[in-house]
Amino acid sequence: MEDLRRYLYQTLTKVEGLYSILISDHDGVVILKAHANKSSEHNSNYKHSFLSEFNSASEQAGKLELGKNKTVICFYTNNQVVQLNCSRFLITFVASEKANTGNILGLEKILEPLLKDLRAIQFP
Repeated sequence: MEDLRRYLYQTLTKVEGLYSILISDHDGVVILKAHANKSSEHNSNYKHSFLSEFNSASEQAGKLELGKNKTVICFYTNNQVVQLNCSRFLITFVASEKANTGNILGLEKILEPLLKDLRAIQFP
């Protein structure tokens, strides 16, 4: 598990302005997380209810009849939150409002090996 955590921290450094990466299940239970520093850890201490709201937001977006929603991107005053639905897991990225959202979305491919390992550990 320590190797997976180290891999997540390495991924965190690939996008300037990325503060945190959280991998949770769809109920909002955090399985693995990485924070750029202590202040981002404090600022990104999201409740599992926040993380689990992805399903609700996806259902609402599904009413647009454009297909299944895979990503939710929210911009706030000082931050952006990008959430990706990756089968059994939800990946949440917290970044500055100026961070490159496209680069954040590109991290999904980089995290795929980590998710494969997590699937083997968490859900045999």
